[in-house]
Amino acid sequence: MFGTRHSSSLKLARLVEIITRIFSEKKLKVAVFLDVAKAFDTIWIDGLLYKLTLLKFPPYIVYTITLYLRSRTSFRRGMRAGVAQGGLISPVLFSLYVSNMPSPSHHVKLALYADDTAITATSRKPTLLVSYLEPFLNELQRWLSERRITIVSKNTALIFMRAGRRFIEPLPVTIFGEPIEWVDRTRYLGVTLDTRVTRSPHIDQVRKRTAQRMGMLAPSSISDLSFSNGVLLHKQLIRPMMDYACPAWRAAARSHVRRLQVLQTQCLRLAISALWYVTGRYTRTWVFHCLPTTSEP
Repeated sequence: MFGTRHSSSLKLARLVEIITRIFSEKKLKVAVFLDVAKAFDTIWIDGLLYKLTLLKFPPYIVYTITLYLRSRTSFRRGMRAGVAQGGLISPVLFSLYVSNMPSPSHHVKLALYADDTAITATSRKPTLLVSYLEPFLNELQRWLSERRITIVSKNTALIFMRAGRRFIEPLPVTIFGEPIEWVDRTRYLGVTLDTRVTRSPHIDQVRKRTAQRMGMLAPSSISDLSFSNGVLLHKQLIRPMMDYACPAWRAAARSHVRRLQVLQTQCLRLAISALWYVTGRYTRTWVFHCLPTTSEP
């Protein structure tokens, strides 16, 4: 995580690829999604500095990081935990702090990105999925306790399976004595995942958020906003929501993607004040080919 050319979209695309691959093998895959409470604020400073020493960082780097962390104060008291939110080296320090997280077994995989953690297991039987997960969750619980990292209570577990497959829901797995709820869909790194990996719930969420933001484009239809500024407004307000993590959901059925395309055309018409007789196809061609600063999605 936080590596060069690595992003949440890449992590999501890899996770979705792993999930869909087991469908052809007629197996089940379970994923437990954990969320760390205030990840950067819970980093134990003394533990982090000790970890840097164990990793044999040069003394001058450890000293510089010590001054950087110790100089932060709260109510005239030195900070004993946490790194600066938004700091350039904060993601790197967090990665170093959790670098020795317990390694999963052969049947369990770990997908970690900042404070969002996905633990997956694969098997043909639901009961085996739970038996694979429980030992690793117990070991992970001990590791989190030693490093004073807490888990929020909104953890979820989801079983991915191909269409038509039925099974009896297994007993819930637990962490810190709290059962993790089995759900039909969940949100991970900003993308909604469902048991069939249809991507339809995520597209529904994107459409809902986009429709709410369309109101910000409405004033442009009655103002003197230029064509290029209208398109720029669309690219800043609408396109980021539609494009986010597209490698993870672009393989959705054409009917689902078509719903996004229709909504995008409506937003474009609103942004450039297109007249009623201008077709949607002409609007998209006009926008994405006439302006050199834009590109076709």
